[in-house]
Amino acid sequence: MPSLTKENSAQILDIYLKEHGIKKSYLAKKMNMSPSNLTGYLNGTLRFTAEFAFGVADALNISPSIFLNKSYKI
Repeated sequence: MPSLTKENSAQILDIYLKEHGIKKSYLAKKMNMSPSNLTGYLNGTLRFTAEFAFGVADALNISPSIFLNKSYKI
């Protein structure tokens, strides 16, 4: 089964955070997770799943489509 999220989703999120001046600790708090868990998603230790993508999108009030493969329809 193909992945619903883009291969470079973690990089996309990292760039988004930097470009918008959002601290990782802020996002972690908004998502009710530890900063070390968020770091795990960003460095590839934890798998960047569709569920995580939707959680990030909800926390940042953005569309999850930036993390999803085009074949996935919201």
